[in-house]
Amino acid sequence: MTNPSTSDNVFNKSSRTIPFPDLARVGEMNGTMLSETAKFNAQIGTAMQNIGREWSEFIGMRLREDVQLFRTIHDCRSLQDLQQVYMQFWQTAFTQYGEEAQRLMRMTQGTVEDAARTAQATSDVLVHPHTDKAA
Repeated sequence: MTNPSTSDNVFNKSSRTIPFPDLARVGEMNGTMLSETAKFNAQIGTAMQNIGREWSEFIGMRLREDVQLFRTIHDCRSLQDLQQVYMQFWQTAFTQYGEEAQRLMRMTQGTVEDAARTAQATSDVLVHPHTDKAA
């Protein structure tokens, strides 16, 4: 039996003191992180589409109201009629914009809450990847 050289002992000692990353685990973590990030991005993307659709529908409705204003003004026969039409138009507009702002705030708040829950779940998956979720 041969004695290991001193250079072999130094190499073996340093290999025990400097940890080498588990590449399989690193790959698994990267895959998990990419997968969870893709889910998160899809969730946020869908929420932003819903908010955009809501806003577009609202603006479309308001534009129809604007067009109707001109038709109604055309039918006015007195100054009082004109004042009444404008007053009603602006009251309706302010009410509708206020309601839409509240609706968008609720949607945004829901999106932020969902994103926070998803981020927490993603963090849990990344920190404890082999934990059974059913438990």
